[in-house]
Amino acid sequence: MARERRRLELHEKLCELLGSRNVYYQPPSNIKMKYPCIVYHPNPSEDRYADNLRYLVYYSYNVQIIAHDPEYSLFDSFPDNFMFCTENASRFESENLNHTNYKLYY
Repeated sequence: MARERRRLELHEKLCELLGSRNVYYQPPSNIKMKYPCIVYHPNPSEDRYADNLRYLVYYSYNVQIIAHDPEYSLFDSFPDNFMFCTENASRFESENLNHTNYKLYY
C-alpha cells in the first residue's frame, strides 16, 4: 500500500513538472498519447538483506520523456528535480518524436 501511495505522489510531481496531465503509467498500446508527455513503468524492487531478513527495499521506475522538439527543456532539467535520477542510455528519435530515458528511484 505504501508503494502505491508513493507512486501516486510521484505521478502528481511528474504532472507538475510537465505542466500538464499528459503523464502515463504503464499505458496500454491502444491509448492515444498527447505530446509532450512522460511515460513511466515500475522496475522490480531492489532488496537488501542482512541476517536472512530483508531490511531495505529500493523502488525505481523507468521514466521516458517524449516530445516533438529535440531541444525540449525538460530533457536536461528533469534529473535536477529528483535526488536519485540518472539518464539511461542515449536519447533517440523515433517516428518524429524525441525520447529520453531515465532511471528514477522514488
